[in-house]
Amino acid sequence: MKRNGDVIESFKEMALDWKVPDPTNRYCNPGVSEPAEIEYHEHCEPSNLCKIIWNLTECHSVVPPQPYYEACVASGCSEQHPSTECQSMQTYAALCGLHGICVDWRRQANGQCEASCAQDQVYKPCGEAKRNTCFSREVVMNTLPSQNNTPVFVEGCYCPDGKILLNDRDGICVSVCGCTAQDGSVKQPREAWEHNCQYCACDEATLNISCFPRPCAKSPPINCTKEGFVRKIKPRLDDPCCTDTVCECDIKTCIINKTACDLGFQPVVAISEDGCCPIFSCIPKGVCVSEGIEFKPGAMVPKSSCEDCVCTDEQDLATQTNRIQCAPVKCETTCQQGFRYVEEEGQCCSQCQQVACVANFPFGNVTIEVGKSYKAPYDNCTQYTCIESAGQFSLTSTVKVCLPFEESNCVPGTVDVTPDGCCKTCIDLPHKCKRNVKEQYIVHNNCKSAAPVPVPFCEGTCSTYSVYSFEASEMEHKCICCHEKRSHEVKVELVCSEHMTVQFTYVHVDECGCVETKCPKRRT
Repeated sequence: MKRNGDVIESFKEMALDWKVPDPTNRYCNPGVSEPAEIEYHEHCEPSNLCKIIWNLTECHSVVPPQPYYEACVASGCSEQHPSTECQSMQTYAALCGLHGICVDWRRQANGQCEASCAQDQVYKPCGEAKRNTCFSREVVMNTLPSQNNTPVFVEGCYCPDGKILLNDRDGICVSVCGCTAQDGSVKQPREAWEHNCQYCACDEATLNISCFPRPCAKSPPINCTKEGFVRKIKPRLDDPCCTDTVCECDIKTCIINKTACDLGFQPVVAISEDGCCPIFSCIPKGVCVSEGIEFKPGAMVPKSSCEDCVCTDEQDLATQTNRIQCAPVKCETTCQQGFRYVEEEGQCCSQCQQVACVANFPFGNVTIEVGKSYKAPYDNCTQYTCIESAGQFSLTSTVKVCLPFEESNCVPGTVDVTPDGCCKTCIDLPHKCKRNVKEQYIVHNNCKSAAPVPVPFCEGTCSTYSVYSFEASEMEHKCICCHEKRSHEVKVELVCSEHMTVQFTYVHVDECGCVETKCPKRRT
């Protein structure tokens, strides 16, 4: 239904007919699409929000409430659009305001349809349709339809009492109209300020800002005559808004002649006295130069194999490099034991070459020449021999093993050592005591070994004599028997019957010898 009461089928055309002109609302888009089909429950209970329409009785005679109430109920019962109840109520209140009837329906909605405003604006349910700004204070906006000069009310966000909109774009409320400065602050009419080296002022009539450059004193003319200096315009230190023409060094304008330095020298850069251009020159590094190589002071300089050369701190006035001091090589002619210094033709210094073997003993080291032998004083049985093969020296040792020696088996007074001093020797007794072995079955308590067992025994004669002792004034008898000197026990298994065996232990003789024993006293 249009405002004149005509019922039409186009929702879009109907919506545009009811559009409320609002110069402060730049988001109102006339492009309205046809609504989608709304599904709702047939037996839906109307909400308390929609019932507020029936409380707005002062508007019922001007705007029939029934169609809007039904639309509100349908919106609330819709599964797809449950939040459009507030829009239905807002539409009905807007139509009442167009007819000069103020309805504050949001206050009765218990916070369900709260209106939010910018920080410095307040909500008014029945505000004036015209909204003055600092730029339209004398213009009366009477574009809304009214009859018989009936006032028109429009709900929305308004500046608090005593304030006015600065413009129709930013929604800023100000107490006094002024100009918006470059930093966003509001300047009073006829107020002047400085910004970016400009004098600015707020025009009282147009509320526009006019700026002009701040005047600066002219700098005197200047000529740059020194090499490398050019004229440049730079901000003044005491007043950055103004500039001065100064002479400043620009190395790009210099003609630079770089010099390649010889070995032992390094380039240095200096500034000319009458300009700012760099001047290159070469100065000594304080090093020595030999065979195209630089050496620092104290470093060894290879010259000749027969000389030791070192770089000094002293400068050669002719070459301006450091002097190299050389001295003959001192050869080490002292060789370690077993080596001999052998001079070689064409060499400044020769080397120590091995010529003998060195044997290490607890009492010290002994040099043994090639092909010769040596015995330690405390060991006549070990002989050390030095052998050389293909320049390699080796020390070999030969140990002589002596035969077992029993002095008791010797004829008294015949004990001696072999010519090399290693082994003892003597004249053996005719029948000396010795160890023999016989094999026999061991029988004990009717038990018998399964096989013959080797049983060692001592057999032989020993020296027995009688001699008169002048000290004792009597005959001294010495009896020496053939006895075992070393033995151990051996266990053997004896068979007593088919199912019984026992362990038997006997003495096994390991060594025999003549052992002195007490002679029996002679009976007279």
